Amino acid sequence: MRTALRTSIVTAALAGAMLAPAAGAAFAAPAAQTAVASTYGTVPDRYAGQAVYIGEGLVAVLRNKAEGPEAWIRVVGPDWKPGDPYMFRVMGMLDRDEPTATLNGLRLKLTKAQTAAPVLTVTKEDGTTRSFPLPKGTASNSCVSEVKTVRLGEYLSADLTMSPKGPKAFVQTLEGQPNPQTLDRAHPNGSNPDTLRIVNPSGAKPVLRWKYQVGDAAKTASFPALPKGCKLDYKITEQGAKPAPKPQTGAQTVVVPKGPVAAGAELPVETVADTDNTTTLAAGAGLIAVFGALGASVVLRRRRAQG
Repeated sequence: MRTALRTSIVTAALAGAMLAPAAGAAFAAPAAQTAVASTYGTVPDRYAGQAVYIGEGLVAVLRNKAEGPEAWIRVVGPDWKPGDPYMFRVMGMLDRDEPTATLNGLRLKLTKAQTAAPVLTVTKEDGTTRSFPLPKGTASNSCVSEVKTVRLGEYLSADLTMSPKGPKAFVQTLEGQPNPQTLDRAHPNGSNPDTLRIVNPSGAKPVLRWKYQVGDAAKTASFPALPKGCKLDYKITEQGAKPAPKPQTGAQTVVVPKGPVAAGAELPVETVADTDNTTTLAAGAGLIAVFGALGASVVLRRRRAQG
């Protein structure tokens, strides 16, 4: 009798638990976002998309709607298969502003992001690359340039982009090691500015300068240009440019020679350069005295000769 009663109670509890969500949903306020059905259940439309397995236990959920092309990278485990649930933990997201990432040893890049046919490329540690086209969209009016990849050395690369905020360099190892470096206009220097930095970050043509090993000759690579019709958000300032000389606003003072200088007498350089009138007058008076003494001496000699 007691066993039958316990069984009835458990059955009633399970039935109530199964009916509770349906009953609650009938009185709940309507959701702000539309939702779509999936094998995982109800998924908000903002995060729903085409799920593809990219390896290393990761799925890329590919979208291309009003927000532009996006690739949401989620952790699903190594046994995931198409049709399995995919709305698990987010590892990262690629879009036009952040088109590159390195996750679980995979180098990810959102290419052709400014076109109607963007593509996600996935490169493994052994160098093999796979491509996953995103859903078709419309051409972008975004002002972020395409990604320009530059090999800095045997195991190092940099993804260069240009936007109205200025140049950006995402530097990472090809093995996908953690702690990549991001250089931009506000932070143009790497951990060692002598081996890695952005030269002229606020100029019209910034470049990335690097040395792969100490002692190597420095190399440079220019950043891609802004898309047509886009402008920078800051005033262009060339690095190392000298300021233009200020024009003279006051009238120049002209010194008019006086005394013997005006008459053409040759004076020492120190006397000519001196602009003090007292010195000039004193020099003139001295010369007059000398000439006067010479004249008096000549007259006295003539009188003695006559006498």
